[in-house]
Amino acid sequence: MRIIVALGIIALLFFLLVFPNHPQSFTFSYFLKLPLEWPLLVLALLLAKGVTLTILRYLVVIFLALAFLLRTADIGSRLAFDRRFSPLVEWHLLGDGWNLASQQIGLVEAGLFVVLVLVILAVLVYALFKGLGTLGKLTGTPKAMVGGIAVIALAVGTFALWQQSPDEKHPFVQANFIPELIDRSRSMQRSVKDQQAFIVELERDSVTSSDTQPTFAALAGRDVGFVFIESYGQSFLLDKDFGPLAEERLSTIETTIAGAGLHVRSGWMESPVRGGRSWLTHASFASGLEITNQARFDRLVASDRASLYGLFSEAGWHSVGLVPAIRENWPEGVWYGFDDIYDFHNLAYKGEPFGWVTMPDQYTLSHFENTIRQPSETPVMAEIALISSHAPWTPLPTLAPWESVGDGSIFDGSYRFGEPMTWNNRTRVREMYAKSLDYSLSVVGEYLERYGKGGFFVIHGDHQPASIIAGWGKTADVPIHIVSDNPALLERLPADVFTRGMIPSMSSESIPMWSMREMMATQFEEALPGNN
Repeated sequence: MRIIVALGIIALLFFLLVFPNHPQSFTFSYFLKLPLEWPLLVLALLLAKGVTLTILRYLVVIFLALAFLLRTADIGSRLAFDRRFSPLVEWHLLGDGWNLASQQIGLVEAGLFVVLVLVILAVLVYALFKGLGTLGKLTGTPKAMVGGIAVIALAVGTFALWQQSPDEKHPFVQANFIPELIDRSRSMQRSVKDQQAFIVELERDSVTSSDTQPTFAALAGRDVGFVFIESYGQSFLLDKDFGPLAEERLSTIETTIAGAGLHVRSGWMESPVRGGRSWLTHASFASGLEITNQARFDRLVASDRASLYGLFSEAGWHSVGLVPAIRENWPEGVWYGFDDIYDFHNLAYKGEPFGWVTMPDQYTLSHFENTIRQPSETPVMAEIALISSHAPWTPLPTLAPWESVGDGSIFDGSYRFGEPMTWNNRTRVREMYAKSLDYSLSVVGEYLERYGKGGFFVIHGDHQPASIIAGWGKTADVPIHIVSDNPALLERLPADVFTRGMIPSMSSESIPMWSMREMMATQFEEALPGNN
């Protein structure tokens, strides 16, 4: 019996050492590798006695459990955000994941899942610790047999490692465990240095370094809208399945708004993130700084750096933020410098939610136009977050008559489609994602056709969708469209970045999202001829 337990723990050691940190690595060939630490650990456990064995067991359990947790976190982070998990600055994602899961599958179900995960982890740690003790107590023939296997594996592995080319893509033997822990330690050190560098960046601001604040004189008297479309990335336009739909929708919008007397320029912006964490893109756009993680965000919102929206407010615009996804207290919103914030509660939506999505984009824009923009006696500057294209993309809204939107009661369970779906069906998930973006863009197009006159609108994505939609390693670029009824304003935009029409040119230069604050504050500072 003891030898069976010993063989089982040897197999578990192998599994934990070779366990990958990337979803793409879950292939049969990946597990046909020999981690050289495996036979070394087995031999050390066989030879250790007494207190030494106990200490060794604790160390092995601690480091293997830690590595397993971090690698699992890497997998989740790569699936959602196409990047490795950074423990020093991203623990908050556990809370965000809980909020999303509890709203989607229910509070009880999400709680039971968390309990199940914790129980499995506890059982794994206990079984590993007890099994290592059994391995250390082997004697006689079982000990000699296990030791012989370990010696042979160590000899073969060492020889194979010596024969391998350093640049071999898929080596048979690996000895990565200690280097991985060292690299993670250095990564945390880099995170600390990044914060130190960010403190210096916060203090530099070319936009407000002079004695005068930006006046945005070219936009005087105009309402200005900065519209974020959730998960609207370059992949939507370039994907072989989505591309035709995207091109048709954008072309339709271009024709429609041209008929309403509007002009448009489009280009590409590089988002600071991929797959999620939209608040980092909003902060990057508003601050003129690259906000790539929560630590930078937290330091930003505690600073006195003026946001783009605060600058508009200082220049005489009534600055508002429409954030329909915000349900709880939002103290971070103070930094943005809005005169008024319209969240889920004071957007006064009387309809039914669409799963995680609190209200359809059409209602958000309708409420902005009829309740905020039109009644205002001063020009309005608004940041508007459109969220209908947020995961999990079901159910989705359909367009209602604009004159009937009102307080949203019309969305009483009607004007929607799409049943709950499993994310194992990638084809269905991608299909619903594409339909959600088509809806959001069509809403924006109809809004511009009806209400675009007299305004200046910057419409863009926040980040690429998750890897299940966009694939791995795709660009972080998102489309940006700038719309106005005065073509002279659009001529202020750099020609190598922005081209005519709703479809950005692939030959255009992509600009960082965080550069838009300075562009708005400089390109539109000089008044148009005849514009008082």
